Amino acid sequence: MGGLRPPGDNPGNLGSLAGRGRVMSRLWSPAGGVPDRPPPFGVWVGVPAPPARPAPAPAPVRPRWRRSAALVLVAGTLATTMVAASVVAVVDRLGAATPPRPRPLAAPSLTSLNAAVARGEVFLGGLYKPLGRAGAVQSEHYGLPIRVRFGDQGSWVLLGQGDGSQCAPGSCPSATRIRTLETTYDTEAYELTFATPTSPDGLRLRAAVDWDAGGGRYEVRVGVLAFDDPAATAEVWLDDVRLGTVRAGPAAAGQPALRRRFPVRDTSHLRSLRYTVRHATQLAWMHAVSRDDTARSTALARFMLASGFVPGRDLRAAIFGRGRDTPTDFSYRHEPFLDAYGDCQLDPPATPRAYPYRSKACVADVRPYLMAARHDTLLPTIEALQALNRGESPDSRYKDQSSFLPFATTSASRTADVLEGRFDRLGFGIPRCTPWGCDGRRASALRTFAFGMLETMLGYRGGEVGRRAYADAVANLALSVQIGDDGVLRGADRVLYRPALRGGFLSYWDRDRRYLRPSGIAQSVADRFNMPPEYLGVRPSDSETGFDAYAFLALYRCARYQVGCKLVSAAS
Repeated sequence: MGGLRPPGDNPGNLGSLAGRGRVMSRLWSPAGGVPDRPPPFGVWVGVPAPPARPAPAPAPVRPRWRRSAALVLVAGTLATTMVAASVVAVVDRLGAATPPRPRPLAAPSLTSLNAAVARGEVFLGGLYKPLGRAGAVQSEHYGLPIRVRFGDQGSWVLLGQGDGSQCAPGSCPSATRIRTLETTYDTEAYELTFATPTSPDGLRLRAAVDWDAGGGRYEVRVGVLAFDDPAATAEVWLDDVRLGTVRAGPAAAGQPALRRRFPVRDTSHLRSLRYTVRHATQLAWMHAVSRDDTARSTALARFMLASGFVPGRDLRAAIFGRGRDTPTDFSYRHEPFLDAYGDCQLDPPATPRAYPYRSKACVADVRPYLMAARHDTLLPTIEALQALNRGESPDSRYKDQSSFLPFATTSASRTADVLEGRFDRLGFGIPRCTPWGCDGRRASALRTFAFGMLETMLGYRGGEVGRRAYADAVANLALSVQIGDDGVLRGADRVLYRPALRGGFLSYWDRDRRYLRPSGIAQSVADRFNMPPEYLGVRPSDSETGFDAYAFLALYRCARYQVGCKLVSAAS
């Protein structure tokens, strides 16, 4: 097994994290060495914001049956790359081009781990959304969740929800649209268009946030740009907070803007209207159960059961040490009675305050997603975790889902070996991989933290001492990519003050631990099947990433310091 040396070999290592700025500039970078200076904080590196442009005509939304047909073509393209991808897989297994072994950082201190876990709790707790008698869900991310109701008894129109109807090609307008007007260090503004009962673009609003409004508060302002509809009034809400009422007519744009100020730590009103069951709500339930939070776990379970879901039956249950009753290859199952992608078949409800996210993985009956996932690192890592959670030994063999050979097998230990090679080659985490190759510019949080869990279980619980340095390295990475109490987001092209993101973990980062949004051909293809956007601001973290990071740090802290083990008792 190649790679890192145990921390005891280097008494001069960095030790615990004493300050976020120092860690950002000095964190170990295996492939690139130690950076000699911090990234350019506080200055714009790229263009701050695009120049204002007239609002483009709304693009027609393809009906769903056309999207599925298009994804079949994508699946065909993926199939033509399988042979080339198998060569990449062979290279990875042989460990070619692995750089020299670097010296690792010392393990993070218990104090720094406790602080990171506590900040993560706050971030995730703010995205929990109660829905009254219906139960509760976990919102996907923080944003600017504006919703509108026309008339006292009218229907709600939620930003980003879309029409969802199967209308004729070329005539499917979205119920809402959003475009960016301004983005600066501590402000952002958007033009929002809402369909009224009689017009697809009857109401246009300007929504803005001043994140540093003074006195430790942020201010949300919503003004009317146009309101041309027979509907007399429209109520404007920020999630669960009523901002006020606007009136239609020629003079609508002259109405005073609706304003509300909130303490910077009061971010629950910024949780997205969009929720997910797979990963987010399921993981929120497991998180609540581990913390003995009966009120939340009951509300989350009530919603899932009413929608046809089984609480805890999720392909990511392995990160909380659960799912022992499912087969090791559960992540690859999409079957009537054993389905890891239940949200692709079920139809969770929309409410006046929330609507379900439609995953791109569901297009074309999950087939393109699973074809691509066999060349990625995430599902094999979860499969290895699942095997260990079931009590199997690290060397127990099971079918290798990523192999083209029908009888090829692998094991949790073998999967860890392959992942260590990927970690060494990238140098600062585990990348996302596609049939065309692996991302060489950024590390993926989901894949890196799952790898960290595997190394923790094998190294600290399984006695494979040589793997502990990798677990330590991932723990240091997690601490370095968590957004601190200052609320400052350091991106590859700019620095932003966004207090709602405090405690979140970057979903992707570059060599300097700065947020770097995914790009490339594969991402462009995937983006074509996105839902209408709810928010166009930076989204460096979300519930899914937060739960993965939290679960890893809780497991690592338990394994190394024997603290907080109740949070991961199912994996003990």
